Amino acid sequence: MGLFDWWKRRARAQAPLPAPIAPPPAVPPPEPESEGRWQTGVEADRLWVRDPEGGRRAVALDALMAVAIETSDSGPDERSAWWLFYGPDEDVAFTLPLGARGEGSMVERIAALPDFRHDMYASAIRSTDIDTFVIWQRPLD
Repeated sequence: MGLFDWWKRRARAQAPLPAPIAPPPAVPPPEPESEGRWQTGVEADRLWVRDPEGGRRAVALDALMAVAIETSDSGPDERSAWWLFYGPDEDVAFTLPLGARGEGSMVERIAALPDFRHDMYASAIRSTDIDTFVIWQRPLD
């Protein structure tokens, strides 16, 4: 045992602590689902949609010819179904994904149209097949 062994033991016992582990970097909030970046609604007697890029399309209810839902085979949980709104020329006036913000008020308004097919709507939102469900069509004169 040497004269300075006690000093060596003390120096080892008081060795500097390792640097604290840095906390993990903050995780950025997740991107909103694509459906959440779409907006839809009803103003007076017009249905409208705003896409993620800010483009806005609308169709008056008296010019609306049909409403359909196009589904895919990824099922109802994958949110891969689209609303199709047909305008006066029977061309697609606009589309939007199921689950878009404001969809509830839009659904309430089109469900109030005469001859709305509630059974087809229910089938469409539960579908796991590639299909198109016409949920409302303007009666032929």
